[in-house]
Amino acid sequence: MRLRMVHQLALLLLATVTLSVLCVIVGALLSLSGGASDYVHDRESRRLNRFAVYVGEQASARGGLPAVASDFDDMRRLVDGFLAREADPQEPDIGPQTSRVRQPGFAGRIRILDANGMRVAGSPAEPSGRTLAREILVNGRAVGSALLDLGDQTSDSDIDFLRSQYQGVAVAALVSLAVSIGLAMRVARRWSRPLGALQEVTRKLAGGHFESTEPSFDGPEEIVQLSHDVSAMANSLRRLELTRRKWMAQISHELRTPLSVLQGEIESMEDGAREPNRALVMNLGEEIRHMVRIVDDLHLLAVADLGSLPCHKVDLDPLDTLEYVVAKLVRHPSLDGLEVDVNAAAPRVVRASWDPVRIEQVLRNLLTNSGRYTSRPGRVRVAWALSEDARQMRLTVEDSAPCVDPADIPHIFEPLFRGDRSRQRSGTGSGLGLAIVRAIVIAHGGTVDASPSAWGGLAMQVMLPVKAQQQGAPA
Repeated sequence: MRLRMVHQLALLLLATVTLSVLCVIVGALLSLSGGASDYVHDRESRRLNRFAVYVGEQASARGGLPAVASDFDDMRRLVDGFLAREADPQEPDIGPQTSRVRQPGFAGRIRILDANGMRVAGSPAEPSGRTLAREILVNGRAVGSALLDLGDQTSDSDIDFLRSQYQGVAVAALVSLAVSIGLAMRVARRWSRPLGALQEVTRKLAGGHFESTEPSFDGPEEIVQLSHDVSAMANSLRRLELTRRKWMAQISHELRTPLSVLQGEIESMEDGAREPNRALVMNLGEEIRHMVRIVDDLHLLAVADLGSLPCHKVDLDPLDTLEYVVAKLVRHPSLDGLEVDVNAAAPRVVRASWDPVRIEQVLRNLLTNSGRYTSRPGRVRVAWALSEDARQMRLTVEDSAPCVDPADIPHIFEPLFRGDRSRQRSGTGSGLGLAIVRAIVIAHGGTVDASPSAWGGLAMQVMLPVKAQQQGAPA
C-alpha cells in the first residue's frame, strides 16, 4: 500500500531533520569527550607543576629530596600537605569535596625520582598509561622529577559532569525531533493540500467537467503556478468542448436545409403531388452538390487542423498568377451589381512557391464573401503589391458597407462563424469560406487578418511569401 503524499513528505522532512540532529549529536559528543579529555589533561598538568614546585620548596627547607620523601609515611604527608594547600579558597576550581574525592587517586599515581631517574618515593607500580613529568628544582638546580601516571584521567566528578552534558544533549535532541515532527507535518500538509486540490480538478477534467476552477490557496510558488496552468488547461478544454458542440449544432443546421429540401421533393413525388421532370431533377442535384461542398469544406478544415493540408506548390510568377486568377473571378455571379476595382502591382521579377489552385480558392472565397455580404450598389476592390522588403506579397480585398461588428472581427476566421448581426446575408453559404482561407494561407507560410475598410465595409489582407530576383536573372 502506497503512503499518501502528505505522509511521504512528512517522513522525508523528518528523516532529513533526524539525520541533521544525529550529526549534531555525534559532533557534540565527540567535542565533549575530546574537550573533557583535554581539560583533565591540562588540569593534571597544572597540578603536577604546582606539586613539583611544592616538593622543591619542601626539599629546600628540609635539606634535600630524600629528607622530604624517603618512605611511605613521608610521601603520604607530602601529598596530604600539597592537597591541603590545593584546597585553599583562592583555588576556585578545586573545592574541598573535590579534593577529598581525588586524594587517593592522585597519591596513588604520583612518584618522585631523583636526578638519576631512580624512584625515591611513591607508587612502585609501572605507569598504566601516559605519564607527565616535571623537574623538581632546589635553588635553581634540578634535584629530581615528579612523575604522574595519567591512567584513567576522568574522575567521578568528571564522569558526573559528562553524564549531565550527555543527558542535556539527549533532551535537546528529543525536543528538536518533536518540534521537527510538528513542523514536518505542517509543511507536508501545506504542500499536499494544493496538490490534492489539483488532483480533484484533474479528476473532474478526466470526467468531462471543464468548468473553470481557479484554486484559492496559499502554497509554494511552483505549485501555485501549476494550479494556474491546470486552470488554464481546463478553460482551454472547456472552449474546445463548446466549439465541438457548436460545430455539431451548426453542421447539422447546414446539412438539414438541403436534406429537408430533398426530403420534401422526394415525398411529393412519392405522394404523386409532383411528376418527375428535368427541373425537379436539377433542383435535387443542386441541393446534393451544396451538401457535397459543405462536406468537402469540412474535410479540408479537418485535414488542415491535422497539419496535412494538401498543397502542390510549384515555382511560378506570383504577379502573373494573381492577374490571371483575378481576371477570371471578377466575372463571378456573386459580384453582380457591385463595382469591382483591380489594382495590380507594377511589373517586377519575383518568384514564389505557391499552389495556384489553392491561391485561386483563397481569392474565390474572399470575393464570394464580399459579394454575399456587400449591399447593392456597392464596391469591391482587389489589390496586390510587394511588401517593403520584397519578401512578401500583400493581397487586399476590401468592400463597402455594411461592416462587421468590431467585436466579431477577431472571430470571422473561425469555422461556421457569420457576422449576421451587422452584415445581412444574401444567398447561401456554409460559413467555412474564411476558415478555409486562413488554413490555406497558413499552409503557404503566410498570414491573414481583417479590419474595417475605408468604404465602411471589411478589408481582408493576406501576406504570402515570395522570392525577389534581380532584373535579368533567369526565371
